[in-house]
Amino acid sequence: MKQTQVIAAVIERNGKFLLGRRSPAKKSAPGYWCPLTGQKEVRETEQQAVAREVLEEVGLIVRPIKKLCEFDTRDKTARIHWWLVQIQAGEAAIRNDEHTELRWVTVDEMKLLAPFFQEDLVVFESLA
Repeated sequence: MKQTQVIAAVIERNGKFLLGRRSPAKKSAPGYWCPLTGQKEVRETEQQAVAREVLEEVGLIVRPIKKLCEFDTRDKTARIHWWLVQIQAGEAAIRNDEHTELRWVTVDEMKLLAPFFQEDLVVFESLA
């Protein structure tokens, strides 16, 4: 079975990270608090994918800074490629049906969000 390639955007501003609460209608992780994520298209680089997904989901223009890590989802159906990005322009706002809510949170505040993947918390803790 071929794995789906997914990017995750780590967006930091003033010591807080941008997370979205996934729409309950979503097949993958409904209702979970997550970084902005999306599928990488076939002819797209990871850097292009992360910039496109952030723009589509919240309207921010970002520049990929560096790849932080990658790992498989719990069910092994996807591989998530984590990218630290820098905001170039815009204000974050919900632009499609991916999320029902956005929040800027510290790592300590992330620990209080539910549901939240503990694997994601490890990535954010490494940056705090």
